[in-house]
Amino acid sequence: MKETYERAAEKYFDAVVETVREMLRIPSPSGEEGAMAEYVMKKMRELGYDEVRADRAGSVAGRMKGTESGNGKSVMLNCHLDVVDEGPHEKWKYPPFGGEVADGAIWGRGASDTKGTFAVQLYTPYILKQEGLLPRGDICVVGVVHEEDSGFGAMTMAEDGFFTDYAVMGEATENDIAVACRGRIGIEVVITGRSVHASIPAEGFNPFDFLGPFLSAIKKYEGLSDPRYGSSLLTPTKILSSEPGTNVVPNWLRLSLDYRSIPGETGESVIGRLRRLAEECSVPGVSVEIAPATIPIRCYTGMTGSGLMGEPAFGIDEDDDAVRRAKAALEEAYGRPVRTKPWAFATDSGHFAQKGVRVIGFSPAEIRKCHTVEDNIRLDMLKEGIVGYLALAGGFCG
Repeated sequence: MKETYERAAEKYFDAVVETVREMLRIPSPSGEEGAMAEYVMKKMRELGYDEVRADRAGSVAGRMKGTESGNGKSVMLNCHLDVVDEGPHEKWKYPPFGGEVADGAIWGRGASDTKGTFAVQLYTPYILKQEGLLPRGDICVVGVVHEEDSGFGAMTMAEDGFFTDYAVMGEATENDIAVACRGRIGIEVVITGRSVHASIPAEGFNPFDFLGPFLSAIKKYEGLSDPRYGSSLLTPTKILSSEPGTNVVPNWLRLSLDYRSIPGETGESVIGRLRRLAEECSVPGVSVEIAPATIPIRCYTGMTGSGLMGEPAFGIDEDDDAVRRAKAALEEAYGRPVRTKPWAFATDSGHFAQKGVRVIGFSPAEIRKCHTVEDNIRLDMLKEGIVGYLALAGGFCG
């Protein structure tokens, strides 16, 4: 199939490139993905998807039915519609929303995370159908909202029961296979004392009296470890005070913690350990509350909710059926060994894996370009990525 997939990638390459460029010209920060969602649904209909819809949060899903729909295994090809802020435009070599093709790459905010890969995913079932290669099982292509700020779109989709047998997450892997990632748990520690004028501190209870020992204690916090991820990490990242001035003992402090988790750790287990640690640092007159950090979510559809600041950890055994299928399909298509590796960052993978979906990651994008002013996707890797996705869809649904 190597030559067949390569010919198909060459034949449809220009259409994929143009789709990437069109996507990059649509700004789509978290919560403002509406125009991007409309573009994707229109493109799916043009490409002949059998079903196209948006869910209550605004995430888009299209289904191309296989030759034996309902009998073969199904696969979800998943990316996200939203992008991070582009920052000062003058820092960019090419305009962040220009979709410029230059220096052997397509440039723009989201090129590597994840619009470049999403264009490949959109065309994968279409190419297979046009070339008479459509597999037995259904191929679902999904673009979720609010991935960058909370994972709310994927969480909602998983809670609503959108499942397939397999899933390929389109976060950057350099055309390797991702099999694991740390999760992220945002945590808020609210330390409450009693406010008084700083000239009479003994009349109040200063929350800083707790904060000092607590920061020293969490510096010695020992998380779990795993050969694929390393150790879990706990990092203080932000402090807020109840007082705008500097001559008052604050009534409260809010400490933000960033916890990078590995499989086996949950928000409940981590917060439980931190609460016990806080008890060891207790100070008379000062109370402490520790809870998951949340952010208010408003989707472009009008849906509102509360998003956790984080993503669940994800891992799949390398001898799992999904990994073996993916590796075999890609190595046959590429004629070379394909590596498996962990992602260095959190992804939406865990939301679906926790529901029993067999998940891997695959993308032609480069991790080092994500969230930077060098955001681009190389044309040669993009073309190789088309070959890879055609092979994966066949390998999972064939």
